[in-house]
Amino acid sequence: MNKSHNIKAERRDRERLTRKEAILKAARKVFFAKGFMNATVDEIADSCGLAKGTIYLYFKSKEEIYVSLMLKGLSLLKQEMEKIHSLRMPSDRLVEKLGEIYFNFYRKNKEYFRIIFLSSHPDVRARVSHELLDASIGVGKACLQVVSDVIKRGIETGIFRKVDPWAAATILWAMINGTIMSHEQDPICRDEVIGLELEKILKEGTDIIVNGLKERS
Repeated sequence: MNKSHNIKAERRDRERLTRKEAILKAARKVFFAKGFMNATVDEIADSCGLAKGTIYLYFKSKEEIYVSLMLKGLSLLKQEMEKIHSLRMPSDRLVEKLGEIYFNFYRKNKEYFRIIFLSSHPDVRARVSHELLDASIGVGKACLQVVSDVIKRGIETGIFRKVDPWAAATILWAMINGTIMSHEQDPICRDEVIGLELEKILKEGTDIIVNGLKERS
């Protein structure tokens, strides 16, 4: 009896997880196409073939869906960035490699990138649990910590001069994000004024930061 009950419970859990993932997948596409402000739960429900009421069985609000996607995207980015730990390279090359990893994440996951960084949205705190918000913030900090740790190691090995590793990581993060955001949001400036490939700009920007970090002889 207990075994049969457990099997049914496990099946229900799998079905619930599958449906939740389907909702998130549909929401990712809706948010990517319309942005947070213009997207509606009705559109998300239509996109995944569910009733609007069913969506609310899994998520309390549009804001909760949005932050859940942010968490999922940041977790994927963290997973990619942590691959740096298996590489045996000097710290200056590792920083350059992190820039490449970030660019490749953006190139392969534009929907997630736009949800994380580009969609304007109001304060979601009132409609999202503290646990979900804290999880998203924690994963974001963990991504930045990977960069900071690489820079700290470079200081300890004498490749980089003494700087605040967290501040330096933040500067690199801001350069990459700002460059990508400009590329995404201002096509006229991108195509007619700047006229350079995004990858080239990011490589040059990372190189400038790396050289600025290096110990002066």
